[in-house]
Amino acid sequence: MINGDVNDFVDRISYGDELIFTFHGRKYFLQGYHDLGGLWTTYRDRWEPPADDYIWVGKCDFHFPVEEFLRQRIWDGRTFWEAQEEMEWVDA
Repeated sequence: MINGDVNDFVDRISYGDELIFTFHGRKYFLQGYHDLGGLWTTYRDRWEPPADDYIWVGKCDFHFPVEEFLRQRIWDGRTFWEAQEEMEWVDA
């Protein structure tokens, strides 16, 4: 990960932190939300160019769905670990 430690980035996902990063010229926003009903949700949004809705949403009953996020092939057909070297953490 450019401009940041990838392990710190993943750690912050598990706490639901708001993270801003770029990948292939697009700017993304990742955040977690824990509702009063006990559902833990992580949202991936694209800010530039803007998307009509969230690009990816993961939900879990007992923690933020970090492992699910890391496994998804949502980075040009690759997982986060396969693509992270081309990502730039812009709010680190």
